[in-house]
Amino acid sequence: MRGTALLSGLLLMFLIPFEAGARDAYASWDNRCEECHGDADEFSRSFLWAIDGQLQGQHHVDNLRLFMGNHYIPEHQIEAIYDMLLAQANTLARFENECSSCHDSAEAFVRKSIATRISGIAGVESGVPVLEFLQTHQNLQPADAEFFMKLITRVLDDISRP
Repeated sequence: MRGTALLSGLLLMFLIPFEAGARDAYASWDNRCEECHGDADEFSRSFLWAIDGQLQGQHHVDNLRLFMGNHYIPEHQIEAIYDMLLAQANTLARFENECSSCHDSAEAFVRKSIATRISGIAGVESGVPVLEFLQTHQNLQPADAEFFMKLITRVLDDISRP
């Protein structure tokens, strides 16, 4: 009995990352949507809009989630992708315009350079909290540092959604 409980516990430990990874909105988009629709950031800013907190597009304006479910997206991934696209539709392309020449896309940057710590999010190599670093990076003004902090936090949430 004790061995069965231990084995069950170990199996759960190994299964949790697979479930969390299945809700990685960027990976889901890249695997399901990118081939036809291109980059998620560009797609959302070009073809989608938010009205009263709801994402809308040219297809199924009243229920974009239903359209997504009928458009090759598994049910357990719809909310993650929907929320990512909603946030992107409302976000200026500042990372692409101001940061991508050094840092590639926001998604690639966060995957490579940002880590979650007990104290918050920080640089992988330096361990410096992101907001603290941003306040000294490229002469960013406080409002700019706050904007990029929110963007980095959102992308991290989209990548590691439980």
